[in-house]
Amino acid sequence: MFHELYPAIMVLGIAYAVYKLVELFARRKERMAIIEKISLNEGAVIPPDITKWFSPPTQTSWALRLGLLLAGLGLGLGIAVIMNYCMGNLPNGDALYFALMLLFGGLGLVIAYLIEQKKS
Repeated sequence: MFHELYPAIMVLGIAYAVYKLVELFARRKERMAIIEKISLNEGAVIPPDITKWFSPPTQTSWALRLGLLLAGLGLGLGIAVIMNYCMGNLPNGDALYFALMLLFGGLGLVIAYLIEQKKS
């Protein structure tokens, strides 16, 4: 019934995500321009230390995150295949595959986070 709507929903979701990403960068440039304009004015009131309000950007390793995510997904898929084979082709085997892939993929991201925190 709703299978015909999936492609349209996917396209709309991707378009919305791209729009929000572009809007995020455009607003950042706009805010930076406003800050510059304020700082160039002689009589403008500038907050004493604006840097303490925002945390500095942290260095993240996307390769580490992606690698551990994919390793977790593969491990979850492998364990699901072994469990499904050992238990005699479960009727809800697809749910088992999906659940274990999400579980181990999430664990991979948690491990990546802990590694990045240990580095910094």
